[in-house]
Amino acid sequence: MATINNINPSVDNIPIAVNRLRQSFFDRPVREISELRGQLSAIKVGLDKHRDQLATALEKDFHRSVLETIVLEYSCISGEIDYLTKHLASLLKADGPDEKSSLFSTLNMKTEKIPLGCVLIIVPFNYPLELSLSPLVGALAAGNNVALKLPYDKCPEFCVELTKMLLESVDPDRLIVVNGGIPESNALLDQQFDKILFTGSGKVGHIVMEKAAKYLTPTVLELGGKSPTFLTCHCGNLKKAWKRILWGKFANAGQTCVAPDYLLLDDKIYDKAISVMREVYKEMFPRINADVDYTHVIDQRAFDRLTGYLEKTKGKVIVGGGKDAASRFIEPTIVTDVEFSDILMKEELFGPILPIIRYSDLGKAVDTVRLKHDTPLAIYIFSDSTKEQELIKIIRSGGMCINETLMHAGCHSTPFGGIGQSGFGNYHGRYSIATFTHQRAVLKQRYWAEFTVDIRYPPYNYAKVRKLLVLSKLPAVPCLSVWNILAYVVVLAVGMIVGHSYTN
Repeated sequence: MATINNINPSVDNIPIAVNRLRQSFFDRPVREISELRGQLSAIKVGLDKHRDQLATALEKDFHRSVLETIVLEYSCISGEIDYLTKHLASLLKADGPDEKSSLFSTLNMKTEKIPLGCVLIIVPFNYPLELSLSPLVGALAAGNNVALKLPYDKCPEFCVELTKMLLESVDPDRLIVVNGGIPESNALLDQQFDKILFTGSGKVGHIVMEKAAKYLTPTVLELGGKSPTFLTCHCGNLKKAWKRILWGKFANAGQTCVAPDYLLLDDKIYDKAISVMREVYKEMFPRINADVDYTHVIDQRAFDRLTGYLEKTKGKVIVGGGKDAASRFIEPTIVTDVEFSDILMKEELFGPILPIIRYSDLGKAVDTVRLKHDTPLAIYIFSDSTKEQELIKIIRSGGMCINETLMHAGCHSTPFGGIGQSGFGNYHGRYSIATFTHQRAVLKQRYWAEFTVDIRYPPYNYAKVRKLLVLSKLPAVPCLSVWNILAYVVVLAVGMIVGHSYTN
C-alpha cells in the first residue's frame, strides 16, 4: 500500500499547516479572475490526467466499478469545473440594486462577493472524488484557501492518488491536504476556519457543529436520512420506473446519501409491480456475486451492521440476500412486508437493502413519512399524476425527483443540500460561489448630495421631520441610468421646495 508520510501533515503539524494557510490568505486576500480561472483549468488538466488511476484506486479500495466512478463522479465534476471556468467572471461580478428609494437615490450601491478566507472541507468515503472536488473548486473559484480532509482511513489508495493530483495542480499556498481518520478530523476542527463544509452522518454533524461553535464558524452540513420513494398506481411505465429505482438504490452498493432508502408501494399495483421488479432485477443483475463488477461495502463494521439488519428484520427477502464476509460483499437485496416499526426502518440504511412498505392511501402514507422521517435529503415519486406529485411536496426535503432518482445530486446547475435533520446550506455551480463568498454591501455617497442627508444631523426640528416624511413617501425607482438621473432631479426639487417652505 502506498505511503503518504511525505505529503501529509501529521496530527501534531496540522495547527502549523493551518496557520500558514491563513497567513497566505492574509498576504494575498484578492486574486485576479485570470488567476482563479487558471487554477480551475489546472485542476481539470490534472483530473483528466489522473482519471483512470483515480477510478482504479477506488476499485482497489472497495471493489467500486471503474465505470461507476466515471458515470457517477468524474462526469459530474468535469462538467462543473468547465461551467465555473467559463462563467467565473459573471459569477463573481458585483451586483447592483434592483431599485432605490428616494432617501437612497443619491447613493452609488453595489454588492461585492468577497472570499471568506480559509475553508475546511471534510470528505466522506462514498463519493470521494465528487464530494472533494465539487466543494473544493467552488471554494477556490471564490478566492478562498482550503484545507481538504480526505478519508484515508476508508479508501487509502484513492486518497494517495487524489493527493498527488492536487499537489501537481493547485498552488500550495492555497491548499493543504490532510489524509487520515478521526484524529486528523478532530485536529482540524480544533483550528479556526472561516467556513466548514462537512459531508457525513448526522451523529458526526453534531460534533462538527459543537467544534465550530468555539469560533462561531458558519457550517454547511450535508447529512442524510431515510429518503422515501413512492411508486403509485398512476406510474406510466413500471419497467422504466423499476430500472431507475434499482439503479438509484444499488449504485455504489447503496452507499449514497440520496439513495432511495425505502419504497412505498401502492396496494393497487403491488402484485404486478413486484412481478415487473423481478424481471428488471434479473436484467440488471444477471450474475451477481463477490467476483462480479459490483461495489462492496466499505468496511467490516458496515458489513456487520447491514447483515445484522437482514437477520433481525421481520420482512421477507424476495431477491438477493447473499453475502461474503471475506470480501464484504452483499447482494442487492429487496425485502417486502416491512412495517415502519421494523429494524430496517430505524435509521438510514446506507447499503444495498431496499425495504418495501405497502400503502393503500397516499395521503396517509405521506403523513406517516412526515411523522417518522421528516426532512430527508431527498424524496422520490414515480407517478404521472400531477396531484400526487404535488401531494408529496408537503414533505420537506433537501431535493426531489419525479420519475427519476439521484440525478439532482450530480447536477451543477441546481443547488445540492439538505434541510432540517439532513443538513443545511448548499453548493454546486453558482450556488458554490454564494456559499463560499460574503456578499458585502458597498455604498458611496457624493458630497453634492449633502442637502438630502442633512436632515439626519442634530439639532432636530419639525422642518427636518417634515422633509423626511415627504421624501419617504416618494415611490422607489428602478436602478436604470435614466431613472437615476430623474430620481436625483426629483429629490433635489422636493428638497428645495420643502426646505424653502420651512425657512420662510
